[in-house]
Amino acid sequence: MPSYCLELKLKVKKDSDRNYLQNYFNAVAKLGNEIRRFAIRQLGHLKQDKNYKSLLAEYVKVKGDKDSPERERLSKELSVIVSSYGLTKYGLQKSACQMRKHLKYVHSDVYQKLSDSIWRSVEKYLYGNGKQIHFKKWDDVMSFENKKNSTGIIYADGKVYINCTPKKPKGGIVLDIILPRNKESTHYMYETTCLADRTKYCRIVRKMFPSGWRYYVQLVQEGIPPQKHEIGKGRVGIDIGTSTIAAVSKDGCILEELGDPASSPAEECLLQRKLDRSRRAMNPNNYKEDGSVKKGKKTWKKSKTYQAVQNRLKSLRRQKAARLKQWQEAEANKIAAMGNKVFVETMDFAALQKRAKNTERQEQTSLVKQKDGTEKEVHKYRKKKRFGSSIGMHAPAQFLSILERKLSYHKGGLYRVNTWKFKASQYNHVDDTYEKKKLSKRYNTIDGRWVQRDLYSAFLLMCSDDTLEHADRKRCTRNYKRFLKNHDACVNTILADIKKNQKKVPSCFGINKKMAAL
Repeated sequence: MPSYCLELKLKVKKDSDRNYLQNYFNAVAKLGNEIRRFAIRQLGHLKQDKNYKSLLAEYVKVKGDKDSPERERLSKELSVIVSSYGLTKYGLQKSACQMRKHLKYVHSDVYQKLSDSIWRSVEKYLYGNGKQIHFKKWDDVMSFENKKNSTGIIYADGKVYINCTPKKPKGGIVLDIILPRNKESTHYMYETTCLADRTKYCRIVRKMFPSGWRYYVQLVQEGIPPQKHEIGKGRVGIDIGTSTIAAVSKDGCILEELGDPASSPAEECLLQRKLDRSRRAMNPNNYKEDGSVKKGKKTWKKSKTYQAVQNRLKSLRRQKAARLKQWQEAEANKIAAMGNKVFVETMDFAALQKRAKNTERQEQTSLVKQKDGTEKEVHKYRKKKRFGSSIGMHAPAQFLSILERKLSYHKGGLYRVNTWKFKASQYNHVDDTYEKKKLSKRYNTIDGRWVQRDLYSAFLLMCSDDTLEHADRKRCTRNYKRFLKNHDACVNTILADIKKNQKKVPSCFGINKKMAAL
């Protein structure tokens, strides 16, 4: 059965309840790091196992041959060795069960879900592209959840029972949920309609505010959430980048920056500088004369001002993430209203975040004065930074997951075309040719006409064939005139906003003030 999440605020007024939740989160953080420590230690022993190393070397040689009986035999032998070190889903649960005996708060369902989440990272390390298992700071643990709505964490009749039940409310805590006061509001109607569905399980979440932690419950409900927005029918192509999105359907075009353009990291930078000054003033012995941090184990003192600023910074980041997600939810509704079949190129945003591996020199040189007064011609090197900060600010992968979720409720779908074969940014459907272009060139010349590059790529994606590897040229020709009409309307709207100074347009659009002045 499909499911969805409903988040409700918890009424936590008593200090005893607040302390209980704080101790529960601390216990979950401690148990999680203990399981990670066990997994890291066992992985170290596994890597030193001579039999495992020799079998793994043999397996790598025959890995490409899927029909080989030798491959299947080696795989089974490797699995036996891995399981002997306790590196299985139930092996981690067993280790957590032994550690949990010393903890008062963590329920059995909670530690099982916690060990399952850590197992996914171990599985990625063993069989995927995972490189390292990281410990978590206690303040970075933001949630814990159970497996069913009958033990551990229970929601019933507007109350959340933690480590107790409605029949036996002693031994844990009972918290009320907060609903909107106005019973005629759409917000109240939506939440009460969701609460009528069956609750699969509950998740307790905490969020940082300037005044401290606030607690919420996320109810995972069975079924499909009540729909507040209509969804269209037809094909939509979207060309998504690290910071922008272009969407094209038969009835319209969208070209926007991916996220709230009003959000700025300036305040965040000021708070980080303030924290650094306070940290240096309170811990002068932890720094060298040149200002760098000393090596080795150190203790750090945090003043009350430091802690208050730290809470403010966490709250600011939470607000920034919430605003971005809210904007993306609204934008996903807008695109879903254009059509229920959305075509997008396959993008590996995690790879785009990484720094470049190769060191490259720039073609231009600069003159540098030496000690003897002579000048020397020196090559500068290109920066290895790529799109990490842009992806962090605009979260394009999160937007695609939101859009895919909304389309699934209406029997629609997000179809990913083959980027390397499709080549949407290079194709010209009029000439049926491919031409490589620099990233700085933000337009295409189609049949002697200027066309915005991202919008044209989205148009080609909308007209993809059934194999999702090429554009359907007949479909492109049939819809091109209507696309040009919608394209011009979209570009003229952006130019009108530039003239009125109502909108700051990113330079990657290729639409600037000179075009607006013409």
